[in-house]
Amino acid sequence: MSKITEFIKDRPSIKTFLDIYDSTNKLITINDASEEIGTLLALITYQKKRRPTVLVAPNLYRAQLIYDKLCTIIEDKDVLFFPQDEFVTSEMLVSSSEFRLERINTMVELSKNNSRIIVTHLPGILKPTVAPNKWIKAKFSLFIDMEISIGLLSKRLIEIGYRREYTVEKMGDYSVRGGIVDIFPFRNKQPIRLDFFGDFIESIRIFNIETQRSVARVDSINILPMTDFLFDENDFLKLRTKIEKIIEFGETSRETTDIILNDLANLSARRDLSRLCRYLPMMTDKHYTVLDYMDNPAVFFIDRKRVDIQYGLMFEDIASWKNKNRDYLGIDFSFIYLLEELNIDKEINIHYFDYKSQTKCPNAISIPALEPFKFGNNLNLFLAEMKQKNPELTVFITLKSHKARQKLSESLADNLIRHYLVGPKDDPLTGTINLIETEDYFDLYSPGMLVAVITDAAFEERKVPQKKGKYVSVFDNSKRLGSVSDLKHGDYIVHYDYGIGRFLDIVTMELGSTKNDYIHLEYYNGDKLYIPLESFSEIQKYSGSEGFIPRLSKLGGTDWERTKLRVKKRIRDIADKLIALYSERERAEGFSYLEYKELEADLRADFPYEETEDQVRAIEEIYQDMATPKPMDRLLCGDVGFGKTEVALRAAFRAVLNNKQVAYLAPTTVLSKQHYQTFSDRLGKFGVRVELLNRFSTKKQQRLILSGLREHSIDILIGTHRLLSEDVVFKDLGMLIVDEEQRFGVEHKEKIKEMKVSIDVLSLSATPIPRTMQMAIMGVKDMSLLESAPENRYPIQTYVLEQNDLIIKDAIERELARKGQVFYLYNLIDNIENIAFKLQRLVPDAVINFAHGKMHKHELEDVIDKFVNQNIDVLVSTTIIETGIDIPNANTLIIHDADRLGLSQLYQIRGRVGRSDRIAYAYLMYKRQRQMTEDAEKRLKVIKEFTELGSGFKIAIRDLSIRGAGDLLGAEQSGFIDSVGIDLYLRILEEEIKEKQGQTSSKKEMMPIKATVSRYIDKNYISDDFVKIEMHKKISAVESISEIQDLLDEFKDRFGKYDLELEIYIYERLFEKLAARIGADKMLEKKNNITLILSEEASNKIAGDKLFRSGMRVSRFIRFAYKNNRLQIILDTVGLDRHWLYTMVGFLEQLTVESL
Repeated sequence: MSKITEFIKDRPSIKTFLDIYDSTNKLITINDASEEIGTLLALITYQKKRRPTVLVAPNLYRAQLIYDKLCTIIEDKDVLFFPQDEFVTSEMLVSSSEFRLERINTMVELSKNNSRIIVTHLPGILKPTVAPNKWIKAKFSLFIDMEISIGLLSKRLIEIGYRREYTVEKMGDYSVRGGIVDIFPFRNKQPIRLDFFGDFIESIRIFNIETQRSVARVDSINILPMTDFLFDENDFLKLRTKIEKIIEFGETSRETTDIILNDLANLSARRDLSRLCRYLPMMTDKHYTVLDYMDNPAVFFIDRKRVDIQYGLMFEDIASWKNKNRDYLGIDFSFIYLLEELNIDKEINIHYFDYKSQTKCPNAISIPALEPFKFGNNLNLFLAEMKQKNPELTVFITLKSHKARQKLSESLADNLIRHYLVGPKDDPLTGTINLIETEDYFDLYSPGMLVAVITDAAFEERKVPQKKGKYVSVFDNSKRLGSVSDLKHGDYIVHYDYGIGRFLDIVTMELGSTKNDYIHLEYYNGDKLYIPLESFSEIQKYSGSEGFIPRLSKLGGTDWERTKLRVKKRIRDIADKLIALYSERERAEGFSYLEYKELEADLRADFPYEETEDQVRAIEEIYQDMATPKPMDRLLCGDVGFGKTEVALRAAFRAVLNNKQVAYLAPTTVLSKQHYQTFSDRLGKFGVRVELLNRFSTKKQQRLILSGLREHSIDILIGTHRLLSEDVVFKDLGMLIVDEEQRFGVEHKEKIKEMKVSIDVLSLSATPIPRTMQMAIMGVKDMSLLESAPENRYPIQTYVLEQNDLIIKDAIERELARKGQVFYLYNLIDNIENIAFKLQRLVPDAVINFAHGKMHKHELEDVIDKFVNQNIDVLVSTTIIETGIDIPNANTLIIHDADRLGLSQLYQIRGRVGRSDRIAYAYLMYKRQRQMTEDAEKRLKVIKEFTELGSGFKIAIRDLSIRGAGDLLGAEQSGFIDSVGIDLYLRILEEEIKEKQGQTSSKKEMMPIKATVSRYIDKNYISDDFVKIEMHKKISAVESISEIQDLLDEFKDRFGKYDLELEIYIYERLFEKLAARIGADKMLEKKNNITLILSEEASNKIAGDKLFRSGMRVSRFIRFAYKNNRLQIILDTVGLDRHWLYTMVGFLEQLTVESL
């Protein structure tokens, strides 16, 4: 128990509460209290009694904040979160998994030990859930030598919410391949692989999700459910019988009957379970909620008045639904249960200081509490408050570091304010100010208990992120999407020699005595092309701008070659420019920056988040650039919220510590203000002077700023293109940071280019840049990529549903009730005002405005600025919403006609929310009457799965990468990129740069020598086309016999026993490479021998002694001949006991080793 909690539990009012709690009375009322008091009472009760303790908040937002508060002061394992969707009756096509996984996690923990603190909200304790005994039965263990058929195991996995896939890629997947079963169990860090011998489990191995290779063996594994809607065949039959009777004797319409029968079909197939859980109560005779998972729970209702209001609204919602859906006659969906029917042993009602309970309760006590202290950056306000505090009030001030505590202690001492520095073994003093280092807590002020707790947050102008609870994610350890996984039947592909075609499938064809796998492609006019799968490296998936449909190339014509030549010509100009810039920068003399360890460590400690690995790497790369005299020119790429500003801030701080000035150039006034706020907040406390210059700066302010720059009294100037004016003169400018350079005009870009030559430049971009581009221009352009989002971000709860005015109204009102803001995305400019007017009628009290791309730049900026400053509640906008803008207070996003937007657009727009200390919501709506295309439906289903920004299972945002490439190389390049696809474009760019730098061109190595063997993977061994492609690529990549053995181990590990034909095929692929490596250009296959003939050049180079030594070491069947100035390596095959390739590959590898 923490020092603060230990102190508070001994306060008289707390002791009184505990005495009443120990009595036999069921109902206790706490008046004049607050959320913090209710949370503390629940915590102290739990820690003293160790019994199930439930906190019920009036809504999900408050529940989330209470959960986070508790996670700051007790171990995560003691506190659980149980969130439910707050829309009780709404019909969702799909909804994302975060809440469900959190609930399942809580149910798993409660079934192990139900003496925990559970934080929830009203729907959490009222919505039906599965019976506890059924939940316990659903869990099972698997162990070595256990008898269970693969069919029975598969059935049990499906019943508890697992999905069968060909390859396991995320939690909840399982796959069956012959006698091998892969499962990714809930809460496991990595998936497991079961090897069966008949109906017995022979081995259990953990495997790596990226490599799909086994990494460790275990004796047993626990399988936990992936759904909280569990039912067996008997439950389903009971439901179906009930419904059939209702339909037979009721008056349901044809349409409703079809909907219900479709629901039954989905339930039978176990699809859409999260949507269909309303049928659960009809499968059981007794009703259960999460409270039934606990023995005699004590339930604390936080802010009981608002809880009761929410309870009333839920019944109104249900009444409205029933009135609207009278057609469901007889199907009584039990959306929620009655409060009075719940399993509550003790009920504690917390009433706030602004409300007096009207209910006469004999066990009512008062623990007065007020809003916690808030001082902002005003230290004098804090000191004044401490001077006049009640002498009996005990104050706790928690500070993150020893240095911060020392600094505050000095300020208190200077003002003759008595205080006490509490050491690790000290007890706090009553009636004084206690300074405690590093102890996590939450702000609290209770005159009733004579206690106040003041944390760092009380001294911040803006809210500082606090430690949060660990949220469960299905994507935590998921596989990242790669180019192979991206390819689907019907996708456009690009072949280097043949051009753009369409991928149809993989076919195995028999030619003479051999079988080969081919990629079946379609070209212009229906022409077909079969490419051997071992040549897959010549093919890439076509990626162009979203919505751009490429023309299929004509086989046998010259069109494709002309297209490539046109692109190459353009690319040569770009390569020349990049190399010229690089050379100019190499010759320039800059400044070498020194490190200031202590001050930079203090700045790092002041960062409220944990840096991502990408951030750490980027900061280090920038520091290395700054340490050399060569001027830095680095591009930093990363989506909004991935931490670019922090990386730039660290670089700017080092420049200032070295007595250099920094200019930060932003494309809009809104962004410049945001960056100014961030830099001022973070660097002001270190004595760094930051100023802002944009169109809102007055003449007087401008005059003072310009003077300060010349005198070097200003360290960092942040602003728009006004910074590039002639009158802006720095005394000693050392660094220029440019945000979104591609958004500046030609004139401004030229000015930036002039500045770049002699000073360090850091460019920031929110548009993703493909890694392939980084590789292509490596050596001529320095780049750092931020690809992962900060840890422990709140999930974005995503819903896909029909357009519904009631839900829109409800979603907006819920967001406004938590003092938040709403983005409403509507992408038709002509009708956007009407939509804003319609929303105004739906929510009359909200301040609503709109923004679109045809508005004047200043008018658009003014609207965005008002939204940022929270003067607008709902912003109706087209996709013009600035990518770089950070509006942490906007956490509800509603997208009108979401099925009309591209996947990457949906992804990027959804990234506008979920950037603060609260759960965010995204509602993707589509019109009911319009039949959605299959592609649009797929897009909507995909977007809801990828609810974790930048981590785990990645959305394929290829068209954004293309835009990023256009931004970097020039917007006019997009047409050329579309003509050949981004991958081939970048390949040509890489070749041109290497050629111009005199490096070896990366053109394909010709391997004309091939042995007559089958090159296919049996479809009974691997049936999935895309896994086949993946394994053929791995076969083509082998470079040595040891790598062959490693690959064969992988085949056996993942797919079971392989046949000899596959092993010989792998050896043949290595043989091709080794033969080319020693310079062989011809081979003769005869009945009794194999002859490999080297070119004249290779024959002259090879050392005879090494040749004979290698032959003697490997086989007595190898001999040599020399004819027509060419060396012949002859292998007599008659005496060999296995295929000649084993011996020949062994010899060639030995020869290449000898020659090194």
